[in-house]
Amino acid sequence: MNNTFNMNRFGLLLKRQWLEFGKIYLMSLVVLAGILIAFYFFNTPDINRSFYKWDDHGHVQLGFRLPVFIAIGFLFLTIQASAYFSAFGQKPKAIMELMTPASVTEKFSCAILFSTILSLISYLLIFYVIDAIFLNYFNELWQHSKATNYNTGKLTVVSFSTLFDDLTSEKEFKYLFALPFFFSGIFLLGSIYFNRFHYIKTALSVTALFSFIIFFTIKFGNWITAGKSRIYTVDHVEKDFVFAIFFWSSVALSLIIWLITYVRLKEKEV
Repeated sequence: MNNTFNMNRFGLLLKRQWLEFGKIYLMSLVVLAGILIAFYFFNTPDINRSFYKWDDHGHVQLGFRLPVFIAIGFLFLTIQASAYFSAFGQKPKAIMELMTPASVTEKFSCAILFSTILSLISYLLIFYVIDAIFLNYFNELWQHSKATNYNTGKLTVVSFSTLFDDLTSEKEFKYLFALPFFFSGIFLLGSIYFNRFHYIKTALSVTALFSFIIFFTIKFGNWITAGKSRIYTVDHVEKDFVFAIFFWSSVALSLIIWLITYVRLKEKEV
């Protein structure tokens, strides 16, 4: 099989992958929705509370939402990515995968589409719909309630912020938008690199690597600042520059990881 990209062949591969994994994928979305609904039910704000966390737009923030959004999103994306190439760890299924009449480029593109793009869009859509339904319910319950907005010191009608409000309340959040592709890419690579226990081995490897990087960074920072006076004020321009470097580094690392995954998949084909 040559390594060219053929749209007709790619379409047939997408159809095959959906017929094989579609039911499992849809079941995972149902489980995801159930987990999110449970979190909202168990974290319904108390109507008798007098203290709320207000944002800059005069809305009450749901304290649990952002941590749940990040944690559940991380687990969902990484589990989906880690399961995609798991068939290569089982010899009979690996043979069937290798005999699939599609080029490496087509198989890799299909992997990115299913494990990253489709999963991310599905997660955002499900979270947004569930969040909107519960926000509508919460706002109806609190429509006649008022509380003191501690940002302004005024009595304000209680209305809850949206997920978009929370994500844009701090401008630094925009620099984190590449992280879903970064972590999804790591676990997609782990699914084809390890033959068994893909998720556990990848998670342990990532934890060990990040622990080493953090330890080295702290030690290096202490070494270069030893004996020097420390100034804790940070200029906004310098802060934005650091976050911009972080963002573009995440993008570059994501592309590098995808390239390594492509090469690893190509090696499997040989």
